[in-house]
Amino acid sequence: MTVLKIAYRTAITKCSVFRNGVAAAALSLALTVPNMAAAAVCVVPAQENALQVRMLQNELMVAALTCNQKAAYNGFVMRFKPQLSTEGKHLQSFFSQKYGSRSTKELNGFITRIANESSRRGMVQRGAFCRQAENIHSGSVNLNPAGLASYAKQFSFAGNHGFALCPTTVAASQAPSKPVKIANP
Repeated sequence: MTVLKIAYRTAITKCSVFRNGVAAAALSLALTVPNMAAAAVCVVPAQENALQVRMLQNELMVAALTCNQKAAYNGFVMRFKPQLSTEGKHLQSFFSQKYGSRSTKELNGFITRIANESSRRGMVQRGAFCRQAENIHSGSVNLNPAGLASYAKQFSFAGNHGFALCPTTVAASQAPSKPVKIANP
């Protein structure tokens, strides 16, 4: 083998190693960046209400199919139709604010992800999953429709939407820079 062929093979091998390293780094970055972007998105309490109501509705929708609770789900939707509609609009607005032109795609992806997760839990914990859905339906029958968001918060799955609450401004940080003198009464 000539020196030129050896040098060529060595260069090709090193390029392959370099390309594989670059490919691995690019793949790692591609897998990390969406997660970092999702982690950077946070919600204020009103947006979290919309997410939690959607989580509740989604849980009951999956239970309707998995547990044969279609009549109970239809009753829930009819009873809370105005609240579900309002919270749905808030959810669309949240996704529009956070994702801009990608909002529809992101919202659809979110709904698919939470449906898949509910379905997975329904398959793994079928009896417990179905009993919980029955209890949710029973508890919502006499619920004041205005209390739907508060009702949704009490279920552990409602917080599994994947968004963190935005940090709040501490009131003390907005205090005047000079001490305020208070007159004696």
